[in-house]
Amino acid sequence: MKRYLRSGWLRVLAVLVAALAGTWAVGAVQDKYEVAKMNEKKKTVCVGRMLIDLPEEARVTLYPAWIDGFYIGTVEESADAFARRLAAREAEIQAKPDRFGGKKNMELVREVKTESGLSGKIFVHSRYVTEGTRLNGLDIERYRHEGFALEGHVHGDGISFDIKTDDYDPALIGNLPKLIAQLVGNRTGRIPTEPGFCIDRGYFRDPLIADQNERIEMAATLPSRPDIAINFDTAAGLKPDSQGLLERNDASHARAPLAVNLRFTRLRAAPRTIGGLTGDELVERVVEENFAIIYGFRWETLGTEDNVFVPALSLLMATGRSKEGPIPSSLSQPAALDLWDNISSSIRMRPTHVPKVSVAEPPALGSYAMAGDACIQTGWWQCNGEGNGTKVLGGQRQYIREGERMPQALLLPPQTLWEKVRGLQPSYETTSKTPWRLVDRRSRRRITSDVPLDQAKAAIEAANTVTAAPAGVDAIERASVGAYAMTGNACPASGWWHCQESHALDGTRWFAQGSLLPAATFAVPERVFGKTSGTQKAMQRRGIWQLVRIAQAPEIGASPAEKQSQEDEAGPDSASS
Repeated sequence: MKRYLRSGWLRVLAVLVAALAGTWAVGAVQDKYEVAKMNEKKKTVCVGRMLIDLPEEARVTLYPAWIDGFYIGTVEESADAFARRLAAREAEIQAKPDRFGGKKNMELVREVKTESGLSGKIFVHSRYVTEGTRLNGLDIERYRHEGFALEGHVHGDGISFDIKTDDYDPALIGNLPKLIAQLVGNRTGRIPTEPGFCIDRGYFRDPLIADQNERIEMAATLPSRPDIAINFDTAAGLKPDSQGLLERNDASHARAPLAVNLRFTRLRAAPRTIGGLTGDELVERVVEENFAIIYGFRWETLGTEDNVFVPALSLLMATGRSKEGPIPSSLSQPAALDLWDNISSSIRMRPTHVPKVSVAEPPALGSYAMAGDACIQTGWWQCNGEGNGTKVLGGQRQYIREGERMPQALLLPPQTLWEKVRGLQPSYETTSKTPWRLVDRRSRRRITSDVPLDQAKAAIEAANTVTAAPAGVDAIERASVGAYAMTGNACPASGWWHCQESHALDGTRWFAQGSLLPAATFAVPERVFGKTSGTQKAMQRRGIWQLVRIAQAPEIGASPAEKQSQEDEAGPDSASS
């Protein structure tokens, strides 16, 4: 009888175990089917410079970003609401006393407007100074630290961006306007195609460098599986951790009691490369104190300190989360692994391209336009007049801007002796439209300097000059457009050379091959030399010249006066000719 009871209980237990196993198997199959359906419909989210695919149902939150020490938050609001909030913030700052107890807490209010359509204000306020003495070895040294609060608020298309910091170096105040100029609103969350860094409903156009320490974090939940939490973090410019994920996890378990370690089961623990970035993957099953079985997933890369395109990444997914504490995972182990693999394997660098703006070929030199037509190219246009000494009012060569109407030339025939005595100049217009020929495509009008410019030594004179090429002068680059040469170097190619020195009066000048490039000329205020003379003074020093257009002569057929005018200013844009 006892044997029968014992064997009966065993049969009941076996049935229960089989039933539970069957239930688990059915549940696992159902879970895998639901995850497969989840993975059929996905949406792509841009996080920093990375893309990640999530189930379409995912509710995504992008937390405030950090770039160059600035907190960057996003608010959805109307233009009127933004204006009220901005005015209230300005009044709040102005109402606070400054560090001396005065009313100068607000140091600067500057309006900003970007090319991308954002507008708002920048505030500089709450300056502080910390100073004192401290020991440096055996010496006592004095220190002083100064900073202020810097914030910018801009709005466009129903989205406001708050960019701020409470402690910023006054010497770096220009960083904020520059950063705001790179910001583009992106209310719909479309994936940008141009290089840059995605934030919540916006992105910053490149260039951004690693030293600016860009960082942002994304969180996502699944309404159909509320116990599942997903986090993705990306940061650039950080010094890599000395230990990777697996090494840190081993050290953590080594310190933990045996009773704690027995609750963890490793499912995966190995290096894994995703999207070309190599990191560590760790997947664990955990039995919580309330006996709930949950799963933890993690993949990390260490990143680099000097490359924004190799950031430090961290992707986490956990099951069994709830406000009340751990609960049994809503997904079986196989289904949870399937979901993790689909999400994690989608991480990749966002592909970008720099938009190419199609630029029409400029009109060729020698192109014609008739009086009354719209000018097709800014530059110098030549009218040949009627010959026989007939001139053109304003000169045969005239500077005309693109879009302006080409003029009908007023012709000036030679004066008779009687007209010269009377001081009269006859003039007339032809009945036919005046033809004009494009002879120079420079984008700026020629200017003449009141200060005598240093002249290049002619090729023959240069050949007889022993000191033509001083020792230590930078080597002349190959004679092509864009090449550089220093004062005192022999000009490697005939053409128009632009002086690279800031505030130099030289502009762009024509030099012959073999001549020695002159010094750069700078105007000096008269007060430097006193008031003994009413003439303007100048000084000259060595400079750098860049070849912008190769030309064997200043202008074929030009008069000596025109040649001198061409030497005064050709303009860097003349390189297009």
